[in-house]
Amino acid sequence: MTTPRSNATRYDTWMLKTMNDGRTKRYHATRRARRRIVVAHIAATAVAVAGMVTPLAVSSPWPLAALAVAAPAWIPLMGLLNSMTRGLLELRPRVLDERQLAERGTVHALAYRISSSAMAAALLGFYAAWLTGAGLDALAAPLATAGFGLLVLHWLLPHWIAALRVQDEPEDDEPWTAPDPT
Repeated sequence: MTTPRSNATRYDTWMLKTMNDGRTKRYHATRRARRRIVVAHIAATAVAVAGMVTPLAVSSPWPLAALAVAAPAWIPLMGLLNSMTRGLLELRPRVLDERQLAERGTVHALAYRISSSAMAAALLGFYAAWLTGAGLDALAAPLATAGFGLLVLHWLLPHWIAALRVQDEPEDDEPWTAPDPT
């Protein structure tokens, strides 16, 4: 656990303590468990986004019901993502050490590349649809939906990448002994 620096505020100390709470460690102790949590979070996010966007096109109560089911699942899953990364993306930079700051930069750079590619692909898709004769009126709803989806992707992709990059904790079963110099 990182110790707070001297310039950390009470809020920083509280957030650091919250993000490093050991009670959730058993839920994401293995790589397989972390992958399951990330996949579950992606699925809950997709259901929630669909529940937010679909009512614009369909007058059915089912999308809102899906949103009502996805939101209570999404919140604890987001907490687990923050716990497994020890608050890498939520803590202020002044609380993180150099290794964590470097990891945060790597995660943001990778997420930037992926989300930029997704935005470029969406733009090319809309441009191709417009060139084939689709009017701007016909593209308004898909554009709004894609824009919202890209915004959510841009927001959550760093969390997913950081959670997938977390390494397993070293096991404390065998104490380390120095090699015999002879």
